[in-house]
Order: sequence, then structure tokens, then C-alpha cells
Amino acid sequence: MHRALESEDIIYSVLEHVKSSAMDLVNVAMTCSTLAGPALNILWSTQSSLAPLIMCLPQDTWEVAENQTIDLSREPTPIEWERLRMNASRVRRIHINGISSALPPKPHLTLSGRALQRIFEQFPPAILFPNLHALDFEAICNLPGCSSKFLLLRQFMSPNLECLSFDVPGGVQTYEVEQLLGAFPAEAYGLRELIIRTNHCATTFTVPPSFGKLPKLIRLAIEGIDVGLTRQTITNIQPQAQCLQSLTLTLRGTSCDVGGMPFEFHGLWHLCLFGDSLSQSTHFLRQITARQLAYISIGYSEPASPAKITEFMESLSTLCQNFGSLQQIYMIDTSHIQKFEDTIPLPSEVFRPLLKFRRLSSVILVGIGNYNLDDKFINDVAVAWPDIQALRFASRRRASCTVTFSAMMSMASRCRSLHTLHLTLDATRPTTTPRAPDGTEELWPSQTALQKLHLGHTEVLEVSRVPYLLAEVFPTLSDFLWYESFVDSDTDLTMEDALEEAWQQLRVLRNLADDDHDDYDWEWEGISDSEDWM
Repeated sequence: MHRALESEDIIYSVLEHVKSSAMDLVNVAMTCSTLAGPALNILWSTQSSLAPLIMCLPQDTWEVAENQTIDLSREPTPIEWERLRMNASRVRRIHINGISSALPPKPHLTLSGRALQRIFEQFPPAILFPNLHALDFEAICNLPGCSSKFLLLRQFMSPNLECLSFDVPGGVQTYEVEQLLGAFPAEAYGLRELIIRTNHCATTFTVPPSFGKLPKLIRLAIEGIDVGLTRQTITNIQPQAQCLQSLTLTLRGTSCDVGGMPFEFHGLWHLCLFGDSLSQSTHFLRQITARQLAYISIGYSEPASPAKITEFMESLSTLCQNFGSLQQIYMIDTSHIQKFEDTIPLPSEVFRPLLKFRRLSSVILVGIGNYNLDDKFINDVAVAWPDIQALRFASRRRASCTVTFSAMMSMASRCRSLHTLHLTLDATRPTTTPRAPDGTEELWPSQTALQKLHLGHTEVLEVSRVPYLLAEVFPTLSDFLWYESFVDSDTDLTMEDALEEAWQQLRVLRNLADDDHDDYDWEWEGISDSEDWM
């Protein structure tokens, strides 16, 4: 054996090249005893369930039921139990989205309640998994009616645990959740990330005071925070303000403004809030300041009035204070819109508070109303956000729009990093282009970043020369989209035909193949951002 293989660092560096293949790792482990340990450590390091622990025992010890659960068919021998314990000691991460490298891909299997109980009777969780650093408890017990197994979670607590996520099952009382949270500082004080999920709208709880004694916590996500007790919740989290970097909360209940100085979160750079109403998020924002905040994501499920949206926009100035920190804003109204509901007109003045934030690189507003913007605002965007990369004013309903195609072209050509733009325009008039000193048409400077353009409910006429100007100024534009759902009248059909014709002309000018254009891209509707909500 080469002397270099006496170094574990070198061994693990070599194994990095084969870790994507479970079979290759198995073959390496069988080569010699020196390589076996490190190869098996990698093989078992990440699991998506406890099923592989049982399935690596002799096949006569277990069986698979029709519901894809694994049960013990006989009692394992002491030697077989020891094999299970050795494999479990190598596990560092257990989470549902993990790829179990110990076995070839198979239908997702879980352990039966009986098998789970027998394993933990033989080995308490903290002893079975001494090197466990990250745990999604749903990967341990995701069977229906696992309320009683909620108590099992406490047995996984250890100072080595750094990342923990779990669901609050139906039937678990609020005090049980708060009691568990209160035990973290003593039993899991090494936690760096904590995610608490609940799908039960009636379940709300507060964070106990002891929660502030987690010195390493940098990411916190909780569903079911009682917004009526916002100040108490913030008070109990605030001792972590120096190190907490990411905070995600689902707010429930009725909010009411209260007095008092806002609490400062010095290290917070990522904030994500979701609630029934936008007012819940606005109420929360008024209770804190975060001078280093770089990313804010807001979602709500009930339509907000222009006044409520204006209040939210204005609250961002109090929240951030440092106008040079905020880089990304994501905001979505997830409510179901009826066909004939009144529109929510949102003039440019509603969004002008955002122009204070000079480092914004991404502004994505989805379905919050009907953006009745004007050319002056669009021109100011190019001045305020010179480094903007993604700008989306996505409306789900038609509304009047006064932004001209000329203003959009001017703004997009000046924002040299802009690669994604979603904006409804008025492209029914001749386009005003820049002029050379001698009066001849000069066009805007070429911008090579723009790749995606969504024109929403834009009206297009040939006189605006949309295809020609887009092809000349944006040579890398490859995705040209619009809303195709408005087919209620002859006017709607005419608009859609005009946009389709503009796309076909652009395709010819750019020599694009038919398959270069996707009829619909879910990313435009914010579907790809769903991970922000836990």
C-alpha cells in the first residue's frame, strides 16, 4: 500500500471522486481495511430514512409490507444488532431530501412503528447516532398518527446536533411544543439551524425566554407564530440578534400596533415572512430593525389594498435604515383571484419608497395588484438601481398601463446587468428612439445581459417596431413571453395575435429555433421560490 494512504486527508480527497456512486464506494470499501472505514463513512453519511439500517441486515430478518413499510420478521442476533449500530454511528445527516447512498435507488421505504420501537429499545437514539449533526425528524417518523412519537424527538437531542427540523403533529398541545423548545439550550445547545413546521392553522405558540440561550443559532424558521404576541416573541429571540442571520416566520392571528422602541437584529441578512394578511408582516417589521438586511421575502394569502401595500413599502425604510444593504425583495400575493374581481390599482407612488435602496439587484413583485406605473418611475429605476439584475412587476389581471415601450427600452439598456424583466407596457405608438447630433436614429447602446422578457398584458402594434428594436438592442434575448390566458373578447384575441406575431418576427431576426421558446415558464409565476416558505 502506498504511504500516501496512511493519511486520512488524502484518502478522503481520493474518495471525493467516487462518492457519487454507491457501488464504487462499496468496491473501494472491499479493497482493504485502510480504505474500508472512510468509504463506509461516506456511504452512510447521509440518509433519507432509517430503512437502510434494517435492509443491510440478513434478508430473513425483515420484510416489506404492501404499504412500503419495513418490519422485522425475526429478532436480530447480537452480532446483527452490532452491525446495525456500527452503520448508524457513521450517519451524520438524516433528512427527507437526502439521497441514501447505502443502497441503490428504490421506492421510498419507511420503518413500521413496531420496527422503530424495537430499534430504540435496543439503542436509545443519542447512543445509536453519536455523530448525527443534521436531522429532519420527518425522515424518522412520517407515518400518520405519530403524535405519540413527538416525544421521541427529545431523545435525539445532543450537543452535537447542529441542524434540526420537525413537524408539529396534530394533537400535540401548545405547551408540549414550548416545553420542547425550552429544553434546547440545555440539551441541544450546539444548534445552528432550527426549522419548526406545522400544517395546522389553529396551532400557534410563542418562543420561550430560554430560547435565547442558543449561542450558535444562525438560522431560525417557525410556522405558527402568534402575531398578537409579536413583541414577546421578538424579546425572546432578540438575545440571538448578534449571530442570527436568517429568520423565517409564518404569522397567524390578529395583529395590532404597539408602542416601544424596535429591537435591533445586528446580524440578520435574510428575512422571510408569510401570513394571511400583509398587515401581519407590516406589524412585525415595525417591531425590529436590521441594518445588515440583504434579502426580504413576503407572502400573504388575502388581497391587500393599495393603502396596506403603501404601509408595507414605507415600513422597509424603518426596518433597514441602512439604504445600502438591501439587495433583494420578493413579494407575492397567493390569493385565488376571481375572474371579475375589482382590480387593485397600484400607481408609481406606492413603489417610490423602494428607490431609496440603491443596491437592489432583484425586485420581484408577483400578483400583489395592477401596476399602473408611468415613464417617470421607470426612468428613475435606471438611476436608483443601476445594478438591477431581475425586475418583475407581475400582475395576474389586466389593467391600464401608461409605461411606454420607449421608456422600457431606455431603462433596460442603461441597466447593464438586467437579465430578467417582467413589465406590462403600452406599445401601440411609434417608439421614440435616441437621435444622433445630425438628427438620424441612433438607437440605444447594445445590452448583452437581458435574456428573459415577459410583456404581461402588453398591447402591441406594428408601428412600435417591437421585434426590430428588441433584436438590435438585446442580442442575447432568448425568452420572450406574455400572458396567454386573456381570450374573453375580440380585443384580447387581437392582443395575443399581435404578441405572437412580434415573437415570430423576433425569432426570424435572431435566427432562433422553434424549441428556443417555451410556451410557459412556471418560474415567472414565482413557483420556483416556494422553498422560501420553509
